[in-house]
Amino acid sequence: MSEHERTFSVNAPPEEAFRYLSSVDSLPDFVPYLQALREDEDEHVFGIAEFGEGRRAEVSGFFRADPAERRLDWESDGTPDYRGWLRIEPERGERARITVHISMPSGVAEVPPPYAGFAGERVEREFDSVIRAIQEAIEHRVVPTRSAI
Repeated sequence: MSEHERTFSVNAPPEEAFRYLSSVDSLPDFVPYLQALREDEDEHVFGIAEFGEGRRAEVSGFFRADPAERRLDWESDGTPDYRGWLRIEPERGERARITVHISMPSGVAEVPPPYAGFAGERVEREFDSVIRAIQEAIEHRVVPTRSAI
């Protein structure tokens, strides 16, 4: 198994960041290759991933949101042992601290391996890219709620 985790801050209130990230409609904004996603039933989701050059795949799994804990959990139906979680905590002012954790089979165990060099550094680069996409999406699409003074 390969475990990866990142913690970062965003300029948005935790509640607003959670509202955005917990919406299935927002996931294609930052999940690589995901073009569309819909909720079926019992927290099950189904979507289409476009990999370029005419390659596409159906994807499905579970996506669970816990508003009280500001936590998201997910797992794949199609990739055994792929799962993750995300937790949002308040930081000073109207900032949020987000921790994202993924667990997946190591690249060496993939048969056949989808790309040479997928293991290790490729996973880390992809994960860093997702983190940057989450930061950008939140900071450019989430408008902090402010009361009129």
